Parts: sequence; structure tokens; C-alpha cells
Amino acid sequence: MNNAPTVVPIASGKGGVGKSFIAANVGIALARLGHRVVLVDLDLGGSILHLYLGVRNRHPGIGDFLKNCGRDLGDYLVPTAAANLAFLPGDGRIPFLANITHVQKERLIARIPELTADFILMDLSTGTAFNTLDFFNTTPLGLLMTTPDPAAVMRLLAFLKAALLRRIDR
Repeated sequence: MNNAPTVVPIASGKGGVGKSFIAANVGIALARLGHRVVLVDLDLGGSILHLYLGVRNRHPGIGDFLKNCGRDLGDYLVPTAAANLAFLPGDGRIPFLANITHVQKERLIARIPELTADFILMDLSTGTAFNTLDFFNTTPLGLLMTTPDPAAVMRLLAFLKAALLRRIDR
């Protein structure tokens, strides 16, 4: 029996399309169905997922994990008001996380699937930076968000093209 969590990155090519809102609500819905869910805020440099969860932006999170090599990533999970739903904060206490190193990115990619959960939803940054593309490409699954606005659709297509090219390149 496979106990590995289902990891689902949530991405977009443009900000403001509802990515964090959807991540929070899908996470809450899965938790209400009885699944153990972890929401990971990987919008490093612009984390807002905590707002949709009613969690204050004061908890240690990914930045603290990257600075303190001795602790387990699961030590940074924050409980939420929803049963079965935990939250891994992004950049709340550590500035400049949008520019993590390759080693830090690989450390996160290796550790996130080790979290105890049935589902891990990763709320990613917008755009086509390598860190974002590599987080998106950690799994064959993924949710892409857009609105009918032409700019948002064009940015989503650019993201999809870049993600596919990055996957081929790697």
C-alpha cells in the first residue's frame, strides 16, 4: 500500500487570478472529506495564503527551515481552524525568499513529499522563474489557474510552455 501523499502544485502565469483562494478552498474541502491535508505557501516573496486560512503571519515557516538545517520541515506546520488541515507558512519571518538558492530549492523539493498528509497542495509564485517551474514540475499533477482576461490567458500559456520546456531540459 502506497502511503505517499498526493502532491498538487497550483500555479498561474499572472498574479491576481485566485490561485491562493482556490488552494485554500480545495484544501479545506479535502480536509472536510476526512483527508489529511497540508497547504504549503511557496509564493516566496509574496506569501498570502495565510490570509485565506485565518492564520496570522507570525509563525516560523519555510524561511526558518532553510536557515535552520537541523529541524524537520514538519516541525513548521501550523494548525488551522479546519480539522485535518495544516499550513506551512512561506516567507512571513524571513525576507528575500523569492531568491532561494538551487540547493535550498532542491532541499524543499526533497522534503515536501515527506510531510505526513494524504494531500499536499503547493501554492506557487506566479511567472516562469526556474524555482517556480521546478516546484511545479515535481509531480505529474498540477492545477493551472487563469481568468478569461486575455493577459491572464496569454501568461498562463507562457507558463505552460516554459514548464514543459523546463521539464524536457531537466
